[in-house]
Amino acid sequence: MGVHAIIVIKNERNEYLQYFDNRWNSFLFLNCKLLDGENADIVKDTIVDKLNVKKELIKVSLIGNKKHEKFSESDKIQKEYVHYFYKVDLNEKLNNEEFEINGIQYKWFSYANLLKDKRIQQVNSDIVQFVKEFDI
Repeated sequence: MGVHAIIVIKNERNEYLQYFDNRWNSFLFLNCKLLDGENADIVKDTIVDKLNVKKELIKVSLIGNKKHEKFSESDKIQKEYVHYFYKVDLNEKLNNEEFEINGIQYKWFSYANLLKDKRIQQVNSDIVQFVKEFDI
């Protein structure tokens, strides 16, 4: 079973930060593997690593978790996952609509645009729906 954190970062325009994942060929929420469940420190370390943000500027709140089955694009099989959803507030603003850090492309999406993007819906509609259910 895969245990992962889904990292939900919103800007002042109520848009969600996504990064382009080459393996999935899609924009996704930032995420990281967790060893056994809740772990805000791993989430913070992932944000520091990916976005070059100082750790002391990151506020992380666990919103909830969901256990479900999902097709693994990388392994090409159905897998069971537990996703822990973290809302993240940054005191450092990432204002550009699209930007790149360390060779990774980032982009802000409104919820409506997450729903309209065909590839995101193919590979990540469950996560998008969970974000809505948790009202993040």
